[in-house]
Amino acid sequence: GERVEHDGDVLVCGDVERDGAVRATRGDVTVWGSLLGEVEACEPDACVRAIDMRPAALRVGGARWRLSTAKDATGRPAVARAAADGVDVVICDENVGGDCSTSTSVRRSSLLTGAYIGAVGLALLVAPAATFSILFNAADITSAWIRVFGVLCVTFGAYYVGTPLYELRGFGAESFYRSTVLGRAFVFASLCVLAAFERRARVGLIALGVINALSASVMHRALERGRDRE
Repeated sequence: GERVEHDGDVLVCGDVERDGAVRATRGDVTVWGSLLGEVEACEPDACVRAIDMRPAALRVGGARWRLSTAKDATGRPAVARAAADGVDVVICDENVGGDCSTSTSVRRSSLLTGAYIGAVGLALLVAPAATFSILFNAADITSAWIRVFGVLCVTFGAYYVGTPLYELRGFGAESFYRSTVLGRAFVFASLCVLAAFERRARVGLIALGVINALSASVMHRALERGRDRE
C-alpha cells in the first residue's frame, strides 16, 4: 500500500486502503473517499476528514482514536480533532454526499405505489373498456382517452418505482416523496368535490380518492418515522 507524508495539508482524491497510510506533519488530512488505512495529523489543532471514516489507526496531535468506536462511523462522513481525552470524532448525517437519506419503509411505500399505479396503467392499455368499467361507465368515454389515462398511470408508476431505485444509487429523493403526499392529498380533496357534482360517477370518484388518501397517509407516516429516528 502507498504511504504518503507531507509537510502541509494532504488531500486524497480517492480511498486510503487498509495497507496504506497518510501523514501530515503540519496540516490537515482530507480523504475524498474511504479512509481504511492509517492516518496521522501531527499538529494539535489539525483535523482529519473523510467521506467514509473507518481507519485502521487514527492520530491527531499525538492523541489516538479508540478504534472500538470506529464502527459507529462506518460508511459515513466524519471529522476528527484532538480533544482532552483523546480524539473527538464528529460523525455527520448519513445523507451527506448524496447517500441514501430515507428509510426502507419510505422506499417500500413508493415501490408499492408505483407497482399498483403501473399495473392499473397497463390494464387500461391492454383492456381499456373492461378495466375502466370496474369503477366508471365505459360508455362515457372513448377507448382512446382511456388508453391515454393508462399511459399517464404507467408514467406515474415509473416515477414512484424509479425514485427509490435511483436514491439507492446516491441521488436525493425526500423532496419528491414529500411532494407526493401533498399531491395525493389534493387528488383526494378534488375527487371528493367532483363526486358531489357528478352523481353517476360518485362511487368511483370516492373510491379513487380514498385510495390516494390511504397511500398518502402511509407515505407520510413512513417519512415521519424516519425523521423521528434521526
